[in-house]
Amino acid sequence: MKNTAKKWGIIGVLGAVLIMISYFTLSANQITKSISMVDMVIEEKSHYIDPGNYFEMWVIGYNGNESEENRDRYKIFIEDSMVYNLIKEGEKYNITASSFREDEEYGHVYQLSQISNQEMYQLAGKGRIK
Repeated sequence: MKNTAKKWGIIGVLGAVLIMISYFTLSANQITKSISMVDMVIEEKSHYIDPGNYFEMWVIGYNGNESEENRDRYKIFIEDSMVYNLIKEGEKYNITASSFREDEEYGHVYQLSQISNQEMYQLAGKGRIK
């Protein structure tokens, strides 16, 4: 009887280990990626509206500092319509984004975290405080 209980204990431990290994293997496919890029060139700005339900806004661009043969294109979704409205095609932006799903055409698809345009919107000098 002790041998049977010992065998079932070993089988239970092995089963738990296999479950943990399969969980981490399956979740490895859903690992998020983050990107930070200086001089992301916005090639295209698009949106989709499903009236009464939702709308989506995104930009597609590439790293302006990479050579053309090594250039990857990125699809970045934007949550805030005010931010989306300020973005212009052909301009360069500093961006930070993290992936939230995969896409057949672009690989990882990203969600915008931060964006700035150093040339247009960056203030320089000291401001006055009263």
